[in-house]
Amino acid sequence: MKIKNDKLFIQVTCLIVAIVLWMTVMLVTNQTLEKTYPNIPITIRNLSTLENSNLVMMNQDKENITISVKVTGLTEQLNKFTSRDFSAYIDVLGFKEGINPAKVEVVAPSGVEIVSVYPSQIACNIEGIISKVMDVTVKYDGAQAENYYRAQSFPNPSSVKITGPRSVVNSANLAIATINIDGASDTVVKTVPVRVYDDKDTEIFLSVPTGNVEVTAPIYPTKYVALKPSIVGAPEEGYEVVDVTVKPERVRIAARQDVLDTIKELNLEELDITGSFNNILASKNILNTDGLILLDLETAPVVNAVVEKIIDKDFVYSYDDIQFINKSDNSDVILEDTDEEITVSVSGTSTIVNSLKKSDLILTADLAETIEGINTVKLECVSEFEFKNIIISKETVDVEIIKTETLEPPEEEAR
Repeated sequence: MKIKNDKLFIQVTCLIVAIVLWMTVMLVTNQTLEKTYPNIPITIRNLSTLENSNLVMMNQDKENITISVKVTGLTEQLNKFTSRDFSAYIDVLGFKEGINPAKVEVVAPSGVEIVSVYPSQIACNIEGIISKVMDVTVKYDGAQAENYYRAQSFPNPSSVKITGPRSVVNSANLAIATINIDGASDTVVKTVPVRVYDDKDTEIFLSVPTGNVEVTAPIYPTKYVALKPSIVGAPEEGYEVVDVTVKPERVRIAARQDVLDTIKELNLEELDITGSFNNILASKNILNTDGLILLDLETAPVVNAVVEKIIDKDFVYSYDDIQFINKSDNSDVILEDTDEEITVSVSGTSTIVNSLKKSDLILTADLAETIEGINTVKLECVSEFEFKNIIISKETVDVEIIKTETLEPPEEEAR
């Protein structure tokens, strides 16, 4: 009887130990734990409805917003889940322009309890869609052919309407149409896209494409032509205009080839020198420039009229100073009254006359038409300078032409 009781006791004890062990295992493997699931993507609801109201969400990372979720649950369950088993969203329905907080809603698998969501709200930057009109600026790729000029280009249309988020449109600084003119020797017409840039030359992208414009870039041949001054009136009595110059002497012009071929020089406005007694400097505009483009000319050309006083000066010569021209080789010249002096009076501008020397004037007598015997020949005064007047105190001189014998060469030399 005792043996039976001991056996029963052992069996009961083993059962109790087994139950305790089972309960211990169950408590360890299915205890309640906390676990965080990161990088759960957020979807945005009613985004198209927002855009239909001419509003746009400006968050740069709106396609990649993620959150972390902390949950509690049994260990066995939590170990079966990943972040992909959770979903999260925000709803932008009814949002207005400005910063709008959107509560993050999370859908978790059954059997787990959400403890916290981070972040629990998303600050949504909502902007209105606006438009504005911008003038188109033309820029160029390359350069026209050598000796050609690119005139101001014009786009058609001359302005474009840009549409986009308020901050983007407000940052727009330039609307640029770029045309390639490399090596061009004639007008270039191309349809090109318009790109919009901010004040840091960074291209900005808009909600609505800007579109294209037709750009015309006129390319003209060029050449240099002389500038011709025009003087009217007369200086004060006793004065004379000795020189008229213009600076620059020529100007580079551009025009259509048919127009350019007709231009040989360009006339300047008249300069009136009436009553002047010294130099006159005056800026004068170029006349008849219709159809022409004046290049490299920063200021109007300057005309300089040099006016000088007329003065007299006398030079005294002797008969020995006379130079005979066209004298025959077989004749001699004998002058009469060689002791008499000859005075040459010149009248001219002060610069020339004041610097004049006696050697600058030459007395000549032409013997081309003289004959043997006494001849009266005319005296002349020649010089490389130009004078207003030259007066010689003696207009003629008497000369005697004597024929000289020509010696016969010796007989041997003659042979």
